[in-house]
Amino acid sequence: MNTKDNQRSKATDERIVRATFAAMMEGRKPVSKVTVREVCERAQINRSTFYAHYLDVYDVMEQVEKTMAAGLTQRFLEILDRGGNIGECFLALFEYIYEYRDFYRFYLSESNKTGVIGVTWDLFQDRLTGLKPEDFGLSSQEEMVYQGAFFTFGLTAMIRHWVERDCPETPRQLLEFLGRQYSPDRQKLLFW
Repeated sequence: MNTKDNQRSKATDERIVRATFAAMMEGRKPVSKVTVREVCERAQINRSTFYAHYLDVYDVMEQVEKTMAAGLTQRFLEILDRGGNIGECFLALFEYIYEYRDFYRFYLSESNKTGVIGVTWDLFQDRLTGLKPEDFGLSSQEEMVYQGAFFTFGLTAMIRHWVERDCPETPRQLLEFLGRQYSPDRQKLLFW
């Protein structure tokens, strides 16, 4: 049986993902202009095979994003487990996005979502449970939620701008830009 975890299924997933990205890259077109038919032709599979793996081309992108976010979250947790700080995690984030900038250029141009930031933030929440608003100069839990939303969407916009310009700054320079956006109290967000 061709289950999601066997080698044949994984190979088909890989072909679908590669075909989707090839259609986007070669045609210099957004995912909204890529058709299932085109992906199937490039991957040399039937439409029924595509639909056995994904709902549509947007689902391909979302599944890739979840996989990439899980890998990035694992990097974050390894940094924190060895005693690193959140600033090192953001540097790892920027390095990761730089490494996969072609994907992120297309993904973030197509979506108003928070992309890897939102998915990683969701996976990372258990590490933040012991933090209190006053640790960051905030007055309430609700203000902390607002700050989190502002930070997440702001960081996503910053990354979107960076990848649209083909990452002319280094990941370390981007971390420095991010650090300057926060008052000394709020810079604790980067170095707790």
